[in-house]
Amino acid sequence: MSEIDCGRQHLSIEDAIAHARRNLDARAGERRGVQDVEPYWGTMGSSNVGWVVGYLVTARRRWRLDFDPNPDKLVHVNEENFDLPPSRQKVIHKVKPAKFDVSGKPIADDTQARLYWRKWTTRYGQPGLGVLCAVCRVYHSGGRCPFP
Repeated sequence: MSEIDCGRQHLSIEDAIAHARRNLDARAGERRGVQDVEPYWGTMGSSNVGWVVGYLVTARRRWRLDFDPNPDKLVHVNEENFDLPPSRQKVIHKVKPAKFDVSGKPIADDTQARLYWRKWTTRYGQPGLGVLCAVCRVYHSGGRCPFP
């Protein structure tokens, strides 16, 4: 299943996230505007397992920050809405590259994405451990306590 381009190149990661949230009909929060329901933990074994890479908006809608060394993608936000038909479920929000070489070509670097992943993960627990549960005082990698 291929991704659909949102049609804009975003000047910042925050702008790309805001656009994805609007498209996903994220709920308005009381103080901060848009509220994400819970963190989305990375699943790519070699690069982001144990890191918060995005957020669930509902059980079937999420956005996540990603990096692809393909010069057409680089740092981008993936919007996923599994309530839509398969051909429209995945939208990509490209972010303007942060660094260029002397010839003007973008430098393929995942530093921006990793900094955000680190910031989001430290809100919820230790990298690789998950969230410290307030009920049983144990880290849960899925973000939820399996013990009712």
